[in-house]
Amino acid sequence: MGVGRLHKYPFVLHNFKTGKHDVELVLPETWQAKDLFDQLQKNLVEFSKWLVWAKKINSVQKEVDSIKQFQQKMVDGTAFNLVILVDEAPAGMIDLHDLNSDSGEVGYWLSNDFQHLGIMTKCVEFLKKYAFEQLRLDYLILRTHPQNFASQNVAKRSGFKYQEIDDNGHKKFVLRNNAGRR
Repeated sequence: MGVGRLHKYPFVLHNFKTGKHDVELVLPETWQAKDLFDQLQKNLVEFSKWLVWAKKINSVQKEVDSIKQFQQKMVDGTAFNLVILVDEAPAGMIDLHDLNSDSGEVGYWLSNDFQHLGIMTKCVEFLKKYAFEQLRLDYLILRTHPQNFASQNVAKRSGFKYQEIDDNGHKKFVLRNNAGRR
């Protein structure tokens, strides 16, 4: 039996249906590492264009180590990471990193098998709501490679406004919490 399928009870924070797919946002756990690693490898050519870290995850153990780092950062309050399950299988991740009392930076990736179905936009919508209503952040930042038009479209559909090209040559989008702090 594969380790990944033994744990059928992930902690689900949000779920939705899109087309014929069931999507769940769950806390990252090490049993997801093999499936996440397999998705990264399958999409490596595409992802390495946009994600500087993609080639560094070159073994299942490195993915396990990453998940443990994500878990520790969540405990420390410096990040909030979720795995995107599509039809119960890990297909990507979304997170808030560089988290502080005012802001967080949104990051994400999703297997090409599930892109252009509205999944990532709905995931960003959930993360936005969580960041503003639960964490009470003032604003969110989302950075994309200048040629990553799909990611820029997710940012725009989610209400982020283009601000500038940052020091690394990435497009920087910002979304302010209009509700303000309560």
